[in-house]
Amino acid sequence: MFSLIKNEMVKIFEKKSNWVYILILILAVVIGGVIQQKIYEKPSKNWREETQKELNQLQKDMVKAPKEDKDLINKQIQQKQVYLDENINPNAVSNWHFLNGTVIGMTMLVTLFAVIVSSASVSSEFADGTIKQLLIRPHQRWSILLSKYISLLIYSLLLLVILIVAGYIVGLVLFGNGDFNSKIIETSLEGQKVTVVGTQFFLKTLYYLPGLLITITIAFMLSTLFRSQALAVGIGIFVLFLSSTLGGVMVLLAEKYTWAKFLIFPHLDLTVYALQDRILQDVTLPISLLTLAVYYIIFLMVTFIFFQKRDINI
Repeated sequence: MFSLIKNEMVKIFEKKSNWVYILILILAVVIGGVIQQKIYEKPSKNWREETQKELNQLQKDMVKAPKEDKDLINKQIQQKQVYLDENINPNAVSNWHFLNGTVIGMTMLVTLFAVIVSSASVSSEFADGTIKQLLIRPHQRWSILLSKYISLLIYSLLLLVILIVAGYIVGLVLFGNGDFNSKIIETSLEGQKVTVVGTQFFLKTLYYLPGLLITITIAFMLSTLFRSQALAVGIGIFVLFLSSTLGGVMVLLAEKYTWAKFLIFPHLDLTVYALQDRILQDVTLPISLLTLAVYYIIFLMVTFIFFQKRDINI
């Protein structure tokens, strides 16, 4: 098995496009860091005085504000007060703030590149006419397919690690080494939450992994179902963007229809659990993980059973 995985890793890195994806990730982090440095305000040493002045002004505005604006101003007042009470600099920025904000947002690129590579994994063997050469080796079909799947997981995790390392280095150079335990305020559907920036970053990364695993598995399944590489990749990308679009819609739909909460789409983005305990009234992290696990088993079974019985004539 190890030799098969090694062979598949060699195949992955023989393709220039897979190196290009790595370069794009690094370039995206650098550009994102430069843009953030230019746009965001630099931290002020007198932030408490400035925040207090803003709070006082908001309180004055609250008295004269029309009724429809009072809720918004009240939320701003509460936020400013939390900054003061928790001693949180609202303009604080460091490598950890950069990782928790900009870099986490770029994980979508990792998912996209992983989907492209996974969708082409098996279908490219048919497109290039190398599938028969692959299967005449003295190995079971399932072991060959498993080696491909494992190599894709390794490559995808490598993309994620490169993104994080690049983000840490760029953040360190542009914003300096901040305190891992610095407090920040983040907003979720349940309201504002005071949390620790470093812990929040690692939580979001951890909760990102199940969705990445499922997405890779779906793309890999499509790669075994279609002989056309272009078709497999196209459908894989379509499913990726469809899932990100339908996720929020399904959450709203699940509030009305019980069956909607058992669909895969509301559970693909688990990073929301870094900020809140549930995505619906009765849907918590264990339920989301269990739902994803069921779909994961189904997708793998379809993939391996279909490939075992598939006619390899090309």
